[in-house]
Amino acid sequence: MLPKGYIFSMEVYNEVHFFKWVGQLLGNISIFSRQDGVIREILRSIPDITGADYSSFLILKENPEKIAYDYSTQKGNFSIRKSRARLATGIEGEVIRKRDIVVTRDYSEPSDPNDEIQNREKNSVIAVPVILRGEVEGILYLYYFDGFPEDLEKVKDLMKSLSPVLAFALANSRLYQRLDTTMRELRISYELSRAMISSLDIDELIEQIVKQITTHFGYEIIAIYIVDENEEYATLEWTVDAIRDFKGTRIKIGEGGIIGRVVESGQPYYAADVSMVPFHGPKEFKKKSEFSIPLKIQDKIIGVLDIESLRRDDFPKSVRNLLVALGAQIAMAIERSRLFEETRRLSTEDSLTGAINRRMMEEKLTEQINEAKLNEEEFAILFLDLDNFKEYNDRYGHQRGDEGLISFVLTIKETLKEGDLLGRYGGDEFISLLPKTNIDRAKEVANNMLKGVRENELLKGLTISIGIGVFPYDGQDLVALVRYADDACYLAKEKGGNRVEFASERGSK
Repeated sequence: MLPKGYIFSMEVYNEVHFFKWVGQLLGNISIFSRQDGVIREILRSIPDITGADYSSFLILKENPEKIAYDYSTQKGNFSIRKSRARLATGIEGEVIRKRDIVVTRDYSEPSDPNDEIQNREKNSVIAVPVILRGEVEGILYLYYFDGFPEDLEKVKDLMKSLSPVLAFALANSRLYQRLDTTMRELRISYELSRAMISSLDIDELIEQIVKQITTHFGYEIIAIYIVDENEEYATLEWTVDAIRDFKGTRIKIGEGGIIGRVVESGQPYYAADVSMVPFHGPKEFKKKSEFSIPLKIQDKIIGVLDIESLRRDDFPKSVRNLLVALGAQIAMAIERSRLFEETRRLSTEDSLTGAINRRMMEEKLTEQINEAKLNEEEFAILFLDLDNFKEYNDRYGHQRGDEGLISFVLTIKETLKEGDLLGRYGGDEFISLLPKTNIDRAKEVANNMLKGVRENELLKGLTISIGIGVFPYDGQDLVALVRYADDACYLAKEKGGNRVEFASERGSK
């Protein structure tokens, strides 16, 4: 009698039966696009025609971790484990060298001592090489707990005929999986690229990046750290809502766990289990695994993309490779956004002092005039001119003069409230715009400016003259209002400087 489980008797075996069974197997396999699904179906089906009590499959191609699949005929369940098979020696080495079936009457792979195979003293095993184009794709093991079937040779012949079919099915699933992975990577890359070019605003850009990574990969914690120009600290600039309170956290390079290590090495770092990494840093979150990627422009590291998961070993190699590629795109997008912001800043700010430039100030004044007319509001402008600045430059040199202008602007800004503006109008002339401001507050602000300059030790030897103009009384268009304030400033200078003036009697009341 043949062991229980055979679909047909070996005595009545013929090619018709075999090919019908193979056709059914291939039909079942075709519904699986992933390799593990194909392997499971093979392991489940093979015992039906071989009578094996247990089947196992060890993948040799593209399987550096030596993952093996097991199927128990008696229990009807699958399991996955890391194989300890000795590929250079033992039954595995013999199968690979001979590229032929090897049988043994006492075999048990050294794996989990509690598993169904290990607990048996004797296991008769047929080890079948699954070969495609002369290469062994994997090894299929058929275990018989009560000794081999009487017609062992027929079983071996059957498996030799079946081997290339199984190899083709596995290779086909691997190709499909590669195609599926490639298409997924291209889709994610395309969608991220589209998101990254949709905005030059850096905050909107990062929001899109975080959203796309969360959508496609499902990771809980995503953070982007930016490295300062001196490469001393990495600062948490953008993250998900869950850890928004930690925004602004600074990590000292060399002392900051995984983030600091990535900045120092310039290489990605994967912690499959962060509890096993002695330098992984604070344990504020319940993260189990973490993948950190340096954001580089050429050889310069501008930041770190840090992704954390609440599950251990949650970053497959294919995902890590994709994230590294996306990291390069993210770095370029951030740098492009930075350059845009810098260009925009330079187009609106005076490059030396940081005050807005004349063109931008005139735009803001025009906007303010239109708004004030619409809402019937007052606003004031102050025309500021440094007294005797030419003599100051001649005495101390232009470098000291530049430093004086920078310090002057910082001092004036301290007297302004939110919404007030300061612009450099030309040389040592400046205009301050005070929205929704009447004449009384304008005088108060101007006098605070005089006081701030007098008390600043870095500006010793410098004073300012200030002329005030109030809309709509002193001018109802840009040219008229600025001319009025300029005339008032000139009047202050004629009176000795270091004072505030109006050009009309109304202002002196």
